[in-house]
Amino acid sequence: MHVPINHIAPFIPWLRRYNRHYLKVDLFAGLTVAVVALPQSMAYAMIAGLPVQYGLYASIIPTIIGCLWGSSAQLITGPTTTASLVVFSALSAIATPGSNMYIELAFLLAAMAGLIRLALGAARLGVLLNFVSHSVLLGFTTGAAVLIAFKQLPGLLGIEMARDSNFARYLLNLITRLPSLHPMTHILGLITIAIILITRRYRPAWPGTLIAMIVVGALVAGLKLDQYHVRVVGAIPAGLPPFHLPSWRLISKAGQLAPAALAIAILGLMEAISIAQTIADQTHQRLNINREFIGQGLANLSASVFSGYPCSGSFTRSAVNYRAGAKTPMSGIISGIAVALAVVLAGPLAAKLPRSALAGVLIVVAYQLIHVDDIRRTLRATRSDAAVLIVTFLVTVFVNISFSIYVGVLLSIGLHLSKTSHPRIHPVVPSLETGKIIEWTYGMATCKQLDIIQIEGSVFFGAAAFVLNDLQRRLRHHPEVPNLLIRMHSVNTIDASGVHILEIILNDIHERDGGLYFCGVNHQVFNVFSNSGLLEDLGHGHIHKSTKKAVRKIMQESFCPVTCAACSEIVFKECPDLKKGNWEIFGEGVQPKRCHLPDDKKTLTRARFSGNGDKHTECRMDEKEER
Repeated sequence: MHVPINHIAPFIPWLRRYNRHYLKVDLFAGLTVAVVALPQSMAYAMIAGLPVQYGLYASIIPTIIGCLWGSSAQLITGPTTTASLVVFSALSAIATPGSNMYIELAFLLAAMAGLIRLALGAARLGVLLNFVSHSVLLGFTTGAAVLIAFKQLPGLLGIEMARDSNFARYLLNLITRLPSLHPMTHILGLITIAIILITRRYRPAWPGTLIAMIVVGALVAGLKLDQYHVRVVGAIPAGLPPFHLPSWRLISKAGQLAPAALAIAILGLMEAISIAQTIADQTHQRLNINREFIGQGLANLSASVFSGYPCSGSFTRSAVNYRAGAKTPMSGIISGIAVALAVVLAGPLAAKLPRSALAGVLIVVAYQLIHVDDIRRTLRATRSDAAVLIVTFLVTVFVNISFSIYVGVLLSIGLHLSKTSHPRIHPVVPSLETGKIIEWTYGMATCKQLDIIQIEGSVFFGAAAFVLNDLQRRLRHHPEVPNLLIRMHSVNTIDASGVHILEIILNDIHERDGGLYFCGVNHQVFNVFSNSGLLEDLGHGHIHKSTKKAVRKIMQESFCPVTCAACSEIVFKECPDLKKGNWEIFGEGVQPKRCHLPDDKKTLTRARFSGNGDKHTECRMDEKEER
């Protein structure tokens, strides 16, 4: 079977027709992204519990691969805060952060996340991301921001303390160690934060983070502050990312890493797709979601073999790339090459970079992750959204960050199913003034021969029991009403379980010698009625487009004239004529049905009443012995 080269190497077409006029803006954008990526990548590696150079390695080959195989012109792949947090949460329970085994597990985790993303892309399962609601992501990112900020406080304050996955115990330990704060380390961290915030406020086009790194690094080098117990990053090995295959002797740990790998895969894809889509909406470019899945998968596989760790689309670096005027993925390729050159040429310059400066960078990043307006809007929107956000946030902070995404997704799906499993069912009547169908309220007239019920929502397996109970309750409350009309204008779908409960209602209606009718049935629901055999059980003429046509058909076929003559209520505009026995309103020569009405007081075998002019209508009664 011939496979087009474009499917294997989708970057070939755009490279062939690359416009040389774009090179200048792509070069500028790529270098700008590299300037931002250098300090960020080192800081993110600290979150992941890895030496800083592994963050830089994850910003070289994975960035280039993500640009070549992705479909977005501006998306930049590399280490992110959320992926870094999940990496630390998953691996710190198995190995000591920074140890050789810990680093090997990070490579394995990147390979697993990459394979999952590749599988999702190959199977075209991008629709699965729809099940991760905005409330889940908001709760997760807010919780992640809190974890990042508080976990960086010891580095910012110069306090030596062991990492602890238990957040409450970690905070208590931090508070007890506050007296051991190192003033100079703390001052350097505050200077870093101040420079970043000031440049962002007054010179947003400047690389504030890199400027801050240079300033505090120069202070440490010039004043020899590292000799006064200021902890520094240390020299980064000069050289390109070493090629290293994940150790297969650790494959036994794959089961323990699987939940984290799946969480990284899902969260990373959500990040990448949402970022790419946001930019695409402004640039009007066409995204291929499944291709992005494959690009992100290959990027993570490359990270695992080129000494990186799990990565994803970076919002910050992608936004910088877009604002810098990037036209094609070439800007991301240039960014990866620039970071590689920086590692080779300037790696030793990081020797005097204080760790408190990187902690300050991460605290600013954490602050940016908290979107107060979005949180306030979500909390006010619905109780379900608020519950999902709060629970996801609490699980992220106090339980397990890898587990939180599953809890949030399951909770949001559960609340949605709970809501959809209770479709609104209420009685309706036609307005005598306007003819429109309105909701019946207490005190309004009701028909003794027809109930009209409206269902709003899908009738599927999750809602079947509720719908059945509600309809049977209404039938019990109106035992004398033989006919039921169900308006289904707001029913989009129905399944076999829904058909089954309608069959039960149909049997209940037949026992009272009545008929079950429907109106407003859409094409999909009608097909289910037909394929399941319900249409045949209902009989001809029991499904109508409009309520008006359905009601007139029911009157003509199923109304008993004696009941109409004895009724004092006026529910339909036809009621006055039917009370007089004028059935020819439905057509010339139309006569009412012959009906059976039990009478416990006396034996009635024949009833005659005046019809339309000189005509009479006959209705046979059930014969009973008079007691």
